[in-house]
Amino acid sequence: MLLQFILLTATFHGFVYSGFPDYTPYTYPDSMTQSELCGQIKPSFFCDPNNIVARKKSSENETVQEEQFMEKELLYVRGETNCSCLQQSMCLKSPPRGYTISIAVVEKMHLDNNETSRESVLRAAKIFADVIRDRQNRGQCDDDLVIFLSARDQVVYTSVGSSIRVDDSVIRKISEQGEVFFKKMQYREGLEWMTKQYKHVLKEEKMDKLWNWPLPEWVLLTLAGLVLVVLATLICTIIYMCIRFCRKDRRDEYSMVEH
Repeated sequence: MLLQFILLTATFHGFVYSGFPDYTPYTYPDSMTQSELCGQIKPSFFCDPNNIVARKKSSENETVQEEQFMEKELLYVRGETNCSCLQQSMCLKSPPRGYTISIAVVEKMHLDNNETSRESVLRAAKIFADVIRDRQNRGQCDDDLVIFLSARDQVVYTSVGSSIRVDDSVIRKISEQGEVFFKKMQYREGLEWMTKQYKHVLKEEKMDKLWNWPLPEWVLLTLAGLVLVVLATLICTIIYMCIRFCRKDRRDEYSMVEH
């Protein structure tokens, strides 16, 4: 009996911290009211029930630090942006806050058998993100957004509230930048990048430039400078040789005339 109890407890513990293999938007946990099911130790704007973001960490302490860093980034957005509600009475005063960004990560969505095309997966991701944002209702006046990532489905989608005025082209660009990281299974880095880019957009700042080369930017700039120096030296050498050759021909002509 004791052994059965231990096995049952271990199974339940693994269930709580590993989550389902796939989710629907209605079975997905709320990180504010079900933080443990989201892999968090306290209410959070970040939910990762399958531990996708933390899976590659080398130690439990490092995992906790990374999750706390992610939560801080989301809180920074709230604290560094202004309330956009047309009716100021809808803006919270204590404490005052701006836009809310939440992140929802799953290993895989629960899809129907006929949802195999890229278009159907994107459509399912849109529904998933929209339903989660509607269920959570974390904005003041529909001024929140949810970044939704499904790792195995290889899809990311951002559900944006009606009070957030961001062009679809900007959302697509930020999603494409995030996918650069996700294709390398750098989920934390990609989500952090997307969060920071949205923060810039919401603060009406210029977005950061994504450097997507295997070599650091300073290395390529140094190599480019060396190439320019070599080309300039080569061109100067060719010009110098041409000038000397022309002068030699003229001296030969003068010598022939004198004779």
